Amino acid sequence: MTEQITIPQLYNLLHKKLGQQNWWPAGSTEEMLTGMVLIQNTNWKNVDRSLANLQQATNFELTRMLDLTFEETKQLIQPSGFFNNKAIYLKSLLTAYRDDFANWEKLPTSELRKKLIGLKGIGNETADVLLLYYFHRATFVADNYSMRLFKTMNAFDKKPTYLQLKHAVEFDFNFTSKEAEEFHALIDEYGKLKSDFFKNYQLVLPTPIK
Repeated sequence: MTEQITIPQLYNLLHKKLGQQNWWPAGSTEEMLTGMVLIQNTNWKNVDRSLANLQQATNFELTRMLDLTFEETKQLIQPSGFFNNKAIYLKSLLTAYRDDFANWEKLPTSELRKKLIGLKGIGNETADVLLLYYFHRATFVADNYSMRLFKTMNAFDKKPTYLQLKHAVEFDFNFTSKEAEEFHALIDEYGKLKSDFFKNYQLVLPTPIK
């Protein structure tokens, strides 16, 4: 028999099953931001190798990272793949962090998100991850792990776009920023388990996907 549950109930079940996650895993802000770029289109094992290279070369000191040449950056982050583009994206993000983030923090979330999307290589998912873990705004990351889990739970018939799912979940999203961070982390950690725990649950979204 299928049991219907809401987003807050899903959060509670995930938390009970997996425990507190305390993401983003990083030793510094610079390492965290770097990981957000490098994780695009790869897995964390590859990112770890690139992060280790950067740690050894720069100790994640911002000035040293920005002083790297394009060729040096490419070589250091090569394990993460797509290193030509990611070298450009990383410099763009770290430069914005140095020059703009202090002012951007004062913006409403919708305007801040537009600023982030305007950076090279920052798409919907990375922008929302930045909103969550750097700017501490309560937002939902509609990534592949979310799509897969919600499909398993029959939350939609036809696969939605990223923004369609994001807007449906955020229609009535009363999470604190910390809860939103945990929700994203829990969904991703659950996705890595390849578990069928939620196959007998149906997720009821706050509003139909449009």
